[in-house]
Amino acid sequence: MLKHFNTFWLGLVIVVMCLLWFNSDWLSREAIAAFLNSLGAFAFVGYVALSLGRALFLIPCTPFVLAGAMSFSQWPGLVFAVSITGIVVGVLLVYSFPTFGGYDRFLEGKYPQVIATLKDKLHGKYSFWIVTSWSFFPLVPTDAVCYVAGMVKMPLLKLIIAVVLGELPLVTAYVFLGAGIGEWLRA
Repeated sequence: MLKHFNTFWLGLVIVVMCLLWFNSDWLSREAIAAFLNSLGAFAFVGYVALSLGRALFLIPCTPFVLAGAMSFSQWPGLVFAVSITGIVVGVLLVYSFPTFGGYDRFLEGKYPQVIATLKDKLHGKYSFWIVTSWSFFPLVPTDAVCYVAGMVKMPLLKLIIAVVLGELPLVTAYVFLGAGIGEWLRA
């Protein structure tokens, strides 16, 4: 049963990725903001659902944070809270993927030296700062380091704190930059 669920989920991720590849404008902050605005009274509920659900499909949070800040510029604190919550939910989901599907055992059997090196790095003295730095750099997917952390069984609380600390300056800038753009567009 679990194997079939993983196959179904992976197939769904591939379909979503293909759709986004051919329709990359769907992930622009303007397109997401327009979609949210089309929901009328349910726009904020839609934003929360998108922010929490995007991690299931390994979609980056940046366009959603900016779209939320543009659409709900009157509530930057709430957009910030939803964005950080979405990031934490993403960390939890991606962290659990390797053990949920048994991929950790598969990869440990196939690449024992690589996994041993990763374990040393993510259980070592600088693991917290490696994850924090990775999360702060906007051009690399945070999901990748969370997946590896789950695979090597890095302590979850340590991972969450490191990711939030790394993402905090980016999300803060995105929310207030996006809110400024949203206010400017409404003027």
